[in-house]
Amino acid sequence: MAEVAGMEIDMTPQRARQVLDEMYPDAKCINVINHGYDNIVGLVDESYAVRFPRNATAYQRSQYEKAVLQSFHCGQTLEVPVVLGEHADPPALIVSYLHGEQHTGQEVNDYPIALQEQFAKDVAHFAYTLHKSLSVEEVRGLRKRFAIDELDGEWGDSIDEQFSDANLSPLGTRQREAVKRYHDAWKRQNEGAEPVVVHDDLHMGNMLLQGRRLTAVLDFGDTAIGMPEQELRHLYRINERVLSVAVETYGQLSGKPVDIEAAKTWAVIQELGSFVGRLSRGELDHPSFGRACGNLNAWLPEGRWGAAQGL
Repeated sequence: MAEVAGMEIDMTPQRARQVLDEMYPDAKCINVINHGYDNIVGLVDESYAVRFPRNATAYQRSQYEKAVLQSFHCGQTLEVPVVLGEHADPPALIVSYLHGEQHTGQEVNDYPIALQEQFAKDVAHFAYTLHKSLSVEEVRGLRKRFAIDELDGEWGDSIDEQFSDANLSPLGTRQREAVKRYHDAWKRQNEGAEPVVVHDDLHMGNMLLQGRRLTAVLDFGDTAIGMPEQELRHLYRINERVLSVAVETYGQLSGKPVDIEAAKTWAVIQELGSFVGRLSRGELDHPSFGRACGNLNAWLPEGRWGAAQGL
C-alpha cells in the first residue's frame, strides 16, 4: 500500500472495476486489465482508457506522462493518447481510447517486404515528428519537475552498474569480451551526440496497428533526452531491413545522418544489460531474459547466450 498526496493506493482489479462502474454507470462494456506491475487499466466502451497506478512511483510517472502529452506543439503523424481528465481518489488518469491491435516483431517480420518497409517509414515519421514536438529544454524541465531522473537514473550509470565486475564474473570468456566491446563502442558513440527528445520505448507492445499499418503509439511515460539511433533501436529486433529503412527515412526527414551501426549497438547494449542484470539477480524466468537470449544468439551467436542456463 502506497501513499500519494495523503492518499493510500491499494488498487486491485476488483477495486478498479468498482470505481469504473461508479464513474461510468451507463457504460455498455468495461474491461479491466493488468498493465505490467505498476498499473491497472480500464477500457470503457472503446472510448476511454483509465489507468490506475498501483504505487506511488507509477502515480509519479503518470503525472509526468500527462504533462508530456499536454505539451506537444504540433500534431503527431500517428494517433496518441489525449488526456481527458483525472479521477482524484483513487488516483487515475483518463485518456482517449486508441483503436488497433498489437503485433509481435515476428509477425512484422513475416509481412511482405513492402509492408515491412512501410512500417519502418511510419515509425521514422512518428519519431521525427515527436522529436520536433518538444524541445530538449522542455523535457528536461518536466523530468526535473516530476523527479523522473530519480526514478530512471542516467542510461550510462545504469549500464555501468549492470556491467560491474561482480555481475560479469558468471559469464563465459566470449560473453565478457562481447560486453566489453559493445560497452566501449556505446560509450564512444554517445560522446558529443546532439540530443533530441525520444519516446525511448518504441517496442511492439507500445504500437497499435490496423490492417498491418501502424496507426497509434502508447505509453509516453519514458519520454527522455536521447539520440535518434537510441529511439530506433527496437526495430533491430524485427530485422535489419526494417531498421535500415527507418534509419534512412529519419535521415531524409531530418537532413542529418543517422548511423545504423550506432542503432544496432543501442539494441545490443540493451539486451546485454537485460541478460547480465537478470542473470545476476537469478531472474532466469523473466520474459526479458529469454528475449535477450534469443536476440543475442541471433546477433552474437558465438556467445551462446543462455546455453549455460539450459535455455
